[in-house]
Amino acid sequence: MAIRRLQLRITIGTKLVSLLAVLLMSSVISLVWLSTRMFVESDTALIQQTNADTAGNLATQMRELFQGITDKMRILGTVLMQTYPQKESKDHLVQEFFSKDKDFLAVYLMRPEANGTFTLVERAHPPEFTELLTSDEANPFLKDKDFSLPLVASGEVQISSMTLNDGDPAVSIGVPFIQDPSNPAHFTHILVALVRQNRFVKAFADNDAVTSFMVDRHGKVLAHPDNELVNAKENFSNLAIVKQMLEGKFNNGQTSYLDQQTGEPRLGAFRVVGFGGLGVVAEVAEAKAFEGARKVEYRAALVAWIILCASFLFGYLYSGTISWPIRRLSDAAHRIAEGDFHIALNPRGHDEVAHLSLAFNEMAKGLEERDRVKETFNKFHNKEIAEKLLSGEVKLGGERKEATVFFSDVRGFTSLSEAMEPEQVVEMLNEYMTRMVAIIRSYGGVVDKYVGDAIMALWGVPLTGQNDAYNAVRACLAMREDLAKLNELRISRGQPVLKIGMGLNTGQLIAGNIGSNEKMEYTVIGDAVNLASRIESMTKEYGTDLLISTRVQEQVKDQFILEKGGSTFVKGKTDAVEIFKVRGYFNESGAPVLVETAYSSYTAEKSDKVVHK
Repeated sequence: MAIRRLQLRITIGTKLVSLLAVLLMSSVISLVWLSTRMFVESDTALIQQTNADTAGNLATQMRELFQGITDKMRILGTVLMQTYPQKESKDHLVQEFFSKDKDFLAVYLMRPEANGTFTLVERAHPPEFTELLTSDEANPFLKDKDFSLPLVASGEVQISSMTLNDGDPAVSIGVPFIQDPSNPAHFTHILVALVRQNRFVKAFADNDAVTSFMVDRHGKVLAHPDNELVNAKENFSNLAIVKQMLEGKFNNGQTSYLDQQTGEPRLGAFRVVGFGGLGVVAEVAEAKAFEGARKVEYRAALVAWIILCASFLFGYLYSGTISWPIRRLSDAAHRIAEGDFHIALNPRGHDEVAHLSLAFNEMAKGLEERDRVKETFNKFHNKEIAEKLLSGEVKLGGERKEATVFFSDVRGFTSLSEAMEPEQVVEMLNEYMTRMVAIIRSYGGVVDKYVGDAIMALWGVPLTGQNDAYNAVRACLAMREDLAKLNELRISRGQPVLKIGMGLNTGQLIAGNIGSNEKMEYTVIGDAVNLASRIESMTKEYGTDLLISTRVQEQVKDQFILEKGGSTFVKGKTDAVEIFKVRGYFNESGAPVLVETAYSSYTAEKSDKVVHK
């Protein structure tokens, strides 16, 4: 008996402690790993976004800087091309140019010849320029194999670097100047400027978080926080991020790679400058980027180890509160098996084991009275009882009515939303629908539902009006005018314009509560509704923002300027559908008023709801 008690106690206690340990270890390890991964992923996304923003900002800055330099080059080139009565006037303008911008070292005006050579038409430079050259060569850029004058003459900007006599780097910039009238792909004159490279390097100052640099079309470093790399004309074309940029498939991108010198992993992003094949790269060492994540991981592991040790101790002590009552139950069961029914267990607490002990006492009394067990444990499953419907509850069904149904849709919404962030799409739809719905309501319409960018509205339900069709058409024309105002506002904000399609149809339909007892919705169904939706789709085929059916035309033909659009077969209809375009309306005096905007007509395209035979 003692052996059995020992085995039972060890088995229950050991299993319970082991189970707690496994669960805690699994939970803590998973939590540590998951939190660290999430931290790393979040940090990676933040770093890549920072890199992309840094590269984009620097690329924009460099593009504007080079554009300013080329503008100044063309101004000086114009001066050099002019003939002045007095040479002193021209010299004064040239010296004034160099005195205002000390970074400019020289500007060359050159003319390509038929034999492939280039003639120096004129050269302008400050007096100290000759002292900065490394040789007696007056045109140092001609020795640079990466600088191609023929490409400049064909319209391509060329940029390369060189070293001055004072040890400072300089940049050669070649731009086309005067286009050949007889051959637009060729230029009769080109400009070449020598500019100190410090003008660009200072924008790439060292940063503790992000390192950024600029390379040319060959991968040669033009700007870097480390001046030695700039002076040495280090080539980063083998660097993965630079190689991806030089492939020219995209104007921006992100990737992880190994540093060319240290071999350490890095996260980088690039952005093409859009001038002379230049590109900007922003990178961060992964060791620095994930330093915080490693600290979090270490601290989380330490806390997890402490919790695990405490859990072992707690599990061991807690297992006794379960194993000892079970042991007492086991002893009582052995006594009953031996014929001793005088069992009186005194449980402590109110948990399941305590209730089991009390039930065991009752079972022992029953066995003593009847010598066998007559009751067994039963499991009962609660059954759901359906509630009765209260009197006056809304019932399913509807009523037949004649109404005018309106459908509208934003043209090209899918392509628009793909180029925007979700928050921007929601903001755009809210602004658009707020204005359109206000117009619908002002003309007595009822908005039935929104389906993405589509609006469904009704005139004539639930209350029938006297001029439902007229009010529906007037609302559409007002929406046409208000959309033009909205597009003017969007253009001023640099946002794409919106174009819509609207369809109207009048007919018999069923209006009422549609759905189930648990959820119902007041709406309309019927062929008139389907036809209104098809007419809205037909606006694509006719290149207009508004079409109405024959039923609507019959009611409003004396009040609006209508144009017959023709007949078209649509899906779901056997007969052709005749539609009309709405150009405007007749005012109170009977004079026609055209209501057309720059967005009420657009290029026609096929609709999937139209049957093309």
